[in-house]
Amino acid sequence: MRLFLVLLVSLLTMVGCAKNEPVAETKKSADEPLKQYSLKGEITRLDAENKIATIKHEQIGDWMGAMTMEFPVKDAADFAKLREGKHIQATVNVQGLNYWVANVQDAVEHAAEHPSEPAKK
Repeated sequence: MRLFLVLLVSLLTMVGCAKNEPVAETKKSADEPLKQYSLKGEITRLDAENKIATIKHEQIGDWMGAMTMEFPVKDAADFAKLREGKHIQATVNVQGLNYWVANVQDAVEHAAEHPSEPAKK
Protein backbone atom coordinates (compact mmCIF):
# COMPACT_ATOMS: atom_id res chain seq x y z
CA MET A 1 0.00 0.00 0.00
CA ARG A 2 2.82 2.38 0.87
CA LEU A 3 4.57 1.67 -2.44
CA PHE A 4 1.32 2.42 -4.27
CA LEU A 5 1.01 5.81 -2.55
CA VAL A 6 4.64 6.69 -3.33
CA LEU A 7 4.13 5.79 -6.99
CA LEU A 8 0.87 7.72 -7.15
CA VAL A 9 2.41 10.86 -5.62
CA SER A 10 5.40 10.59 -7.98
CA LEU A 11 3.15 10.24 -11.00
CA LEU A 12 1.00 13.21 -9.99
CA THR A 13 4.13 15.30 -9.40
CA MET A 14 5.49 14.49 -12.86
CA VAL A 15 2.19 15.29 -14.53
CA GLY A 16 1.85 18.55 -12.61
CA CYS A 17 5.37 19.65 -13.54
CA ALA A 18 5.14 18.73 -17.20
CA LYS A 19 5.63 21.69 -19.56
CA ASN A 20 2.40 22.40 -21.37
CA GLU A 21 2.76 24.58 -24.45
CA PRO A 22 -0.43 26.63 -24.97
CA VAL A 23 -2.33 25.81 -28.15
CA ALA A 24 -2.60 29.50 -29.06
CA GLU A 25 1.18 29.90 -29.26
CA THR A 26 2.47 26.69 -30.82
CA LYS A 27 5.54 26.91 -33.03
CA LYS A 28 3.99 24.51 -35.52
CA SER A 29 1.09 26.91 -36.11
CA ALA A 30 3.51 29.72 -37.06
CA ASP A 31 4.67 27.58 -39.99
CA GLU A 32 1.11 27.23 -41.32
CA PRO A 33 -0.22 29.62 -44.00
CA LEU A 34 -2.39 32.51 -42.77
CA LYS A 35 -6.04 32.25 -43.80
CA GLN A 36 -8.50 35.12 -43.48
CA TYR A 37 -12.28 34.97 -43.25
CA SER A 38 -15.02 37.57 -43.03
CA LEU A 39 -16.90 37.59 -39.72
CA LYS A 40 -20.30 39.13 -39.00
CA GLY A 41 -21.70 38.96 -35.51
CA GLU A 42 -22.80 40.49 -32.23
CA ILE A 43 -20.56 41.06 -29.20
CA THR A 44 -22.12 39.26 -26.24
CA ARG A 45 -19.29 39.60 -23.68
CA LEU A 46 -15.91 41.30 -23.32
CA ASP A 47 -12.91 40.28 -21.21
CA ALA A 48 -10.80 43.44 -21.16
CA GLU A 49 -8.01 41.92 -19.07
CA ASN A 50 -7.32 39.17 -21.60
CA LYS A 51 -8.58 41.04 -24.69
CA ILE A 52 -11.13 38.36 -25.56
CA ALA A 53 -14.49 39.05 -27.19
CA THR A 54 -17.34 36.56 -27.08
CA ILE A 55 -19.12 36.87 -30.41
CA LYS A 56 -22.38 35.33 -31.62
CA HIS A 57 -21.43 34.98 -35.27
CA GLU A 58 -22.80 33.81 -38.58
CA GLN A 59 -21.06 30.99 -40.47
CA ILE A 60 -17.41 31.87 -41.10
CA GLY A 61 -16.62 30.75 -44.64
CA ASP A 62 -15.68 27.07 -44.78
CA TRP A 63 -13.89 27.34 -41.43
CA MET A 64 -16.71 27.30 -38.87
CA GLY A 65 -20.48 27.17 -38.56
CA ALA A 66 -22.61 29.79 -36.83
CA MET A 67 -22.22 29.79 -33.04
CA THR A 68 -21.18 31.86 -30.04
CA MET A 69 -17.51 31.64 -29.08
CA GLU A 70 -14.56 33.54 -27.69
CA PHE A 71 -12.09 35.29 -29.99
CA PRO A 72 -8.78 36.86 -29.00
CA VAL A 73 -8.36 40.46 -30.25
CA LYS A 74 -4.64 41.20 -30.55
CA ASP A 75 -4.83 44.87 -31.54
CA ALA A 76 -5.73 47.25 -28.67
CA ALA A 77 -7.35 49.72 -31.10
CA ASP A 78 -9.63 46.98 -32.46
CA PHE A 79 -10.56 45.86 -28.93
CA ALA A 80 -11.39 49.47 -27.97
CA LYS A 81 -14.04 49.55 -30.74
CA LEU A 82 -16.00 46.69 -29.17
CA ARG A 83 -19.08 47.08 -26.94
CA GLU A 84 -21.49 44.44 -25.68
CA GLY A 85 -24.56 44.29 -27.92
CA LYS A 86 -22.72 45.88 -30.85
CA HIS A 87 -22.95 44.28 -34.31
CA ILE A 88 -19.62 44.10 -36.10
CA GLN A 89 -17.92 43.10 -39.32
CA ALA A 90 -14.33 41.89 -38.89
CA THR A 91 -11.65 39.59 -40.22
CA VAL A 92 -10.83 36.29 -38.54
CA ASN A 93 -7.18 35.37 -39.04
CA VAL A 94 -6.48 31.63 -38.80
CA GLN A 95 -2.99 30.18 -38.71
CA GLY A 96 -2.81 26.53 -37.81
CA LEU A 97 -4.53 26.22 -34.42
CA ASN A 98 -4.25 29.96 -33.72
CA TYR A 99 -7.05 32.39 -34.53
CA TRP A 100 -7.83 36.03 -33.72
CA VAL A 101 -10.09 38.88 -34.80
CA ALA A 102 -8.79 42.00 -36.58
CA ASN A 103 -10.02 44.89 -38.75
CA VAL A 104 -13.10 45.49 -36.58
CA GLN A 105 -15.81 47.77 -37.99
CA ASP A 106 -19.37 48.55 -36.97
CA ALA A 107 -21.70 46.47 -39.12
CA VAL A 108 -23.61 49.67 -40.02
CA GLU A 109 -20.41 51.52 -41.03
CA HIS A 110 -19.31 48.60 -43.15
CA ALA A 111 -22.67 48.51 -44.95
CA ALA A 112 -22.46 52.27 -45.65
CA GLU A 113 -18.93 51.94 -47.06
CA HIS A 114 -19.81 48.91 -49.19
CA PRO A 115 -23.46 49.27 -50.30
CA SER A 116 -24.89 46.25 -52.04
CA GLU A 117 -26.27 46.53 -55.54
CA PRO A 118 -30.00 47.26 -55.76
CA ALA A 119 -32.18 44.23 -56.27
CA LYS A 120 -33.14 43.56 -59.89
CA LYS A 121 -36.83 43.63 -60.68
